[in-house]
Amino acid sequence: MSALSAAPLNWLLPLLILVAALILGPLPIVTRGLLRGFMGPQQVRNLYKSAMFGLGIGLVGTVALIAFLDSNLALNASLLCVLFLLACIDWQWRWLPFEWTVPVIVLGGIYAFQSADPVQVFIQMAVPAGALLLSRQMVLWTIKKEALGLGDLWLVAGLGAFLVPFASFLLIGFAAFSGLLEVGLRKLLGQANAMKHAVSYGTHLCIIFVIIRNFTSLA
Repeated sequence: MSALSAAPLNWLLPLLILVAALILGPLPIVTRGLLRGFMGPQQVRNLYKSAMFGLGIGLVGTVALIAFLDSNLALNASLLCVLFLLACIDWQWRWLPFEWTVPVIVLGGIYAFQSADPVQVFIQMAVPAGALLLSRQMVLWTIKKEALGLGDLWLVAGLGAFLVPFASFLLIGFAAFSGLLEVGLRKLLGQANAMKHAVSYGTHLCIIFVIIRNFTSLA
């Protein structure tokens, strides 16, 4: 008997969430951005639709294969796919689309109901996101400037499901630190464009989360 027949909801829901995210989200924008790294404008226009289809099939196929091997890993695989998309689009456009941050929260909700203590997981989601929201509003009220986008808050809320609160606050801090390093490096390289100096905080959140979640014992 394959792993798929053992617990259908363990793999089916995460897979469906990924499919919905790919269909509803700005996948064409991400694909064009990725192709622009090594192709000219005309080549991008000619090939991006095929590349977009291939990227989508590849992500879904990867999750399906992992689910076939072990249905319990499907949720993490789907999460990593969505985080890859978020990291790419935030790096390219400093934008975390609602169509991709909400799936992270939904996956966090599924993880909560699969856990022994769903209430604890929802608290883990609310505490860091609430603290970040409070900090954002205080900065907004004090200097009348938005220091953090709402997309980052949605993302932190979703990622918080998979980390204990201490690890979530480490995530927020280390992502901010690596973002500052990014800005400093860009300045050293002479990239004076204001857009280049904007911090892709969501990208750093995704990268640091993967490190904490998979390569440490903090989660």
